[in-house]
Amino acid sequence: MEVVERDWSFPGSLETEEAVKEDWLKVRSVADKARVMDLMRKYRISLGNAETIQLAIEHGAELALADEAEVRDLLEEYGVKVRGYIGVLIEAAKKGIISPKEAKKAVRRLIETGYRNWIQS
Repeated sequence: MEVVERDWSFPGSLETEEAVKEDWLKVRSVADKARVMDLMRKYRISLGNAETIQLAIEHGAELALADEAEVRDLLEEYGVKVRGYIGVLIEAAKKGIISPKEAKKAVRRLIETGYRNWIQS
């Protein structure tokens, strides 16, 4: 589970759109929007993060993609395993989906586009 903004100016947006077009990534909407608002108010988190948590709950997700510590903690409280972007890259390299060199290049690209600053905020 991950909420992705549809805007090609964000890192990974183009790849996400391609994955949707190729039908290996599904687009889902939150059913309980009131619960999303409750999560936002209660935990002072963004709309996207609240939707990620609510989608994981609604769909019984085993795994969710999140990097922010507060979101990871909340997901784990709901029994959802969490993996971050860098964890996905490491897993992909271990499985031979991408090379270690490609994984390192992707991490550098994330950092160059503000990934570290985004996690810390």
